[in-house]
Amino acid sequence: MTFVDTHAHLGDAQFDADRDAVFERAAAAGVARVVEIADHPDEWPRAVAIARARPGVARCTLGLHPYYAGLYDAAFLPRLRAALDATPEAVAIGEIGLDYARAEVAHDVQRRAFEDIAAAARSWDVPVVVHCRDAFPDLIPILAGVYAGKPSGRFWGVIHCFTGTPEDAAACTALGFALGADGPVTYKKNDALREAFRRAGPDATVLETDSPYLPPQSSRGKRNEPAAIREIAAKLAEVWGVPLDEAGRRTSAAAAALYRWP
Repeated sequence: MTFVDTHAHLGDAQFDADRDAVFERAAAAGVARVVEIADHPDEWPRAVAIARARPGVARCTLGLHPYYAGLYDAAFLPRLRAALDATPEAVAIGEIGLDYARAEVAHDVQRRAFEDIAAAARSWDVPVVVHCRDAFPDLIPILAGVYAGKPSGRFWGVIHCFTGTPEDAAACTALGFALGADGPVTYKKNDALREAFRRAGPDATVLETDSPYLPPQSSRGKRNEPAAIREIAAKLAEVWGVPLDEAGRRTSAAAAALYRWP
C-alpha cells in the first residue's frame, strides 16, 4: 500500500535537524513519493536540492505564493521559465493563487500576478498548484478564463488544501482541477469539507500534508510530516466507503496524472 504526499515544505527550518529521518518515517508509513513546494524564489534552490538528492522519491515545484505577489514584475516570468528549463525535477508551478484572509498584498495585485502566471503555465503546458483562501468567487472565474476545456487523463493543476464548499469543489473539478486533501479533512467539525470530498471522489483527489503545517486530528498542535498521509487517507477512505488500499491507489493515480510523474 503506497501513498503520495503531493504538497510538503520540507525545506522549512523545522526539519533541519532530522530531514533524512522524516523521509525515512514517510517511507515506513507507505509514502512512496513527496513533492516539495517552493513558493518564493529564494526557496527555489533549496527545493531543487531536496528533490535532486532523492531522485526516486522527491520532486519539486517553483512558484510565488500570494503572500509575495507584490514581488511579481515583468522579470518574473522569464526568471521562472529559465528555472524550469534548468530543473527537470520541477513538476509544476506553485504555489500560486489568491489569499484574501491573511495576505497583506492588495487583492488586485494578487489577481494580476495569479492570472499572468497561470496563463504562462497554461501556454507552457505545466501544471499549477493553486492556493485559495476566502477567494473562490474570484478564483473560479480566473481559472475558467485561462483553462478552456477539461483535459483528458490528467489535470490542469490542483487546488491545494481545498477548504471550499461542495459547490466550489464541483466547479473546480469541472474545470479540470484536482482537489488537495490535507489534515483539516480529519478535524471533527469539518463535515461540510468531508462532504465536498465525498462528492469529488478519490479519482479527483490528491493527498497532501503541507508539512510542517496542518497536522491531522491525532497530532494537532505538533509539527506535521509526510507520514501523516496515512491518517488523511484513512479518513477519506471512510468518507468514500472504500478500503484504505483502494483510497491509496486511486489518489496516487490522481497524483501521477496531476504531476505527470509515471
